[in-house]
Amino acid sequence: MQIVKMLCPSNKYYLKCPYSMDPEYITVHNTANDAGATAEVSFMIGNGKEVSFHAAVDDNVIVQGLPFDRNAWACGDGHGKGNRKSISIEICYSKSGGTKFDKAEQNAAKYIAILLKERNWGIERIKRHKDWSGKYCPHRTMDNGWERFLNLIRAELGQATVKIPTNTSVSISKEPNCTGNITYQAHDGKYKWNPEVINDNGNAGNSGIRMDGLRAKPKYGEIKIQTRLLNTNNFLDVVSSKNYIKNDSKNGNSYSGIYGKPIDGVKIWATKGYVEYRVKVESVRNNKGQVIKPETWLPWVRKADNTPEGYAGVKGRAIVAIQMK
Repeated sequence: MQIVKMLCPSNKYYLKCPYSMDPEYITVHNTANDAGATAEVSFMIGNGKEVSFHAAVDDNVIVQGLPFDRNAWACGDGHGKGNRKSISIEICYSKSGGTKFDKAEQNAAKYIAILLKERNWGIERIKRHKDWSGKYCPHRTMDNGWERFLNLIRAELGQATVKIPTNTSVSISKEPNCTGNITYQAHDGKYKWNPEVINDNGNAGNSGIRMDGLRAKPKYGEIKIQTRLLNTNNFLDVVSSKNYIKNDSKNGNSYSGIYGKPIDGVKIWATKGYVEYRVKVESVRNNKGQVIKPETWLPWVRKADNTPEGYAGVKGRAIVAIQMK
């Protein structure tokens, strides 16, 4: 198991880790992605978003991306103890699972045991992302059994493991992403409410037509949406999937947006599980009407709550389509 440092440059501390920190906990996350540790840390450092974590672990290597005496924006609790008092560890390959994820989990258990020993901490210092913000993360680690993972760490520490009951019932958390299929609709100024879309089997919206409304609902649990009006600074009020009404144009709580006013930012999160989503932004033209930047699908985004942790969109470029899964 190799441990390497690929630390964020200090000129990006203002974005990725602006506060000094005396850590009190270690928080475990799953990336919900299939990239390795080096790629995860490289992307974290390189993007321009206030999203960060301290280290990523895959089946071969542990890569530290932030100093442990600086905070990270990974736990979804704003300036709470998750973000401001814990070392965030991401376990890679959790989207597909399999042997690479299993090995990454084993390496994470070894690494966390090392960090505990260095600090003379006990197992009670280990937290889940879920403990701070309610997000169902580390999703695959919890699906496979959280106490089972803690037992891996106990074994590395030379401690007795805890007996795990074998008759536990299957819960909603065994559903994909704990949300099941996600159904969603987009509204635009020409076609009004577009047909419903399920997961990433197509997309909601129309190329070349600005979107001004959005609604979505999961099969299980609840998801929430916020949209930002084009060229404004603040997101609109949170809308819940509990108020979803197909094709409804009268109930303002059934969708996020304001008719006739395009949007350039979207935040979506689940109260249990998570939503992955991406948006297509409109083309950019010069003063002669020539396209200098074509319509573009932005990278997939996940976020846990309505903090600045992340959103889909680019300020000043209206959204024309969206996909969720």
